[in-house]
Amino acid sequence: MATRVTPARGGAGRWLDSVDPLRGIWSLLTNVKFALLLIGLAVAGGLIGTVFPQLPAPMRDNLAAKSAWYELQKTEYGAFTDPMWRLGFFDVFNSWWFIGLWAVILASVAVSTVSRLRPIARSVHRPQRVVADRYFDVAHHRADFTHAGGLAAVQSALQKRHYTVEKVREVDGATHLFAHRYLWSQYGTVVSHLALIMLMVGGLLTRFGGFDNTLALAEGLPAAPVFTGAPSNQIFIEMKDAIEGIDDNGNIVDYRSFLEVRQGDKVVECQSTVNDPCQAFGYRLHQAAYFEDIARLKVLGPDGAVLFNDIVDFDSETVAVPVLRVTAPNGDELFNAPLAQLGTGAGDPATREDDVALGVLAFPRELGGAPEDGLALPVGWQIIDGQFVVAVNSGLLTQLAINEPLDVQGYTVTWLGARGIPALQVNDMPGAIGDQVTVQMPVDSNGDPYLVMNGVDREAIL
Repeated sequence: MATRVTPARGGAGRWLDSVDPLRGIWSLLTNVKFALLLIGLAVAGGLIGTVFPQLPAPMRDNLAAKSAWYELQKTEYGAFTDPMWRLGFFDVFNSWWFIGLWAVILASVAVSTVSRLRPIARSVHRPQRVVADRYFDVAHHRADFTHAGGLAAVQSALQKRHYTVEKVREVDGATHLFAHRYLWSQYGTVVSHLALIMLMVGGLLTRFGGFDNTLALAEGLPAAPVFTGAPSNQIFIEMKDAIEGIDDNGNIVDYRSFLEVRQGDKVVECQSTVNDPCQAFGYRLHQAAYFEDIARLKVLGPDGAVLFNDIVDFDSETVAVPVLRVTAPNGDELFNAPLAQLGTGAGDPATREDDVALGVLAFPRELGGAPEDGLALPVGWQIIDGQFVVAVNSGLLTQLAINEPLDVQGYTVTWLGARGIPALQVNDMPGAIGDQVTVQMPVDSNGDPYLVMNGVDREAIL
């Protein structure tokens, strides 16, 4: 008989084993309840970042813009603004606690994957084929039944279901079988965890080692620099063309941008969409959005001097106008577009509720003719008792009913409905008659946008 004697560890040694910090951290990171807590905190953080307004990315490095944005939030959240700011609720996805939370989640997934790898590999390559009889009484999945045909019938039934059947032992007249199929599928847990790790590592690398910038580009604008300052590797991006695809029902089905990307004397021309970015000089250029309410406006003085040359961003501000259609006696469509507002017929100065918006419906006498040689009909519209009301003056003021044609000198005028067009009041515009100039951007019958400016001295500017 051989006997092995090992020295017993004293009380201090056992205490050190019980408080091993690495063992405790490892156990915590593999704990299912702790994993659920982490996921719950991540969901809560994501909800906070969705519900509360987030600091725009271009403002993060601009102290003045950041301060102005902070003061704007005070009007909404009052005394809670400062603690919310300190907790990072206005910049959740860049806050230390949110990034740290995902770092802990990454560590938890990695530790769980490592801890499961060895048991799974053993289960796949060296599964336990022999178990104690008590296992058949306490296993989570067990069954006790009789089967006609004996052992051969059981083996045949299992094999028909793609099981590999092994006879492992015979004890007291009982035959023990071990059946298995798709053992390798247990690696699916490892693969899914590795996929999560790759996603999270990619996110952390993008956050700390990547570069992200948002540019507002429009046709006709000079190329925009990608990096702040003037680094030697500066990249310039110019929008050559932007296309919006619309189906027969007016739904947007596609939009893409054609870009020219320049770095030094090298130029790359490519197109960019949301899911198919342009790649140039090691960077990917995704199209994040398509805005229809941005225009480039250039105002010249009588001497040709540039008085105004900038982007007009309507910022989703609109005004409701009627959409009219005009057809010639032979059926040709001469006009089909929203009608810009050219003036206002003032009502009660105290309420302004009965003001009438005024416009002019100008169309040629025949298809391809000049509008100035055609007809010009004054049109007015206003909201009465919540209803959009339109009237046209063809010598006799007539109220239009939607989709009901009106005959005017042989031409058919039809009101198709109301539509919002981009409209904005601009202060300090060169050539303004008063304090403000109203700029609108309707579209013509071909769907091409154009600008209408009210409140300017046409002789003072070009």
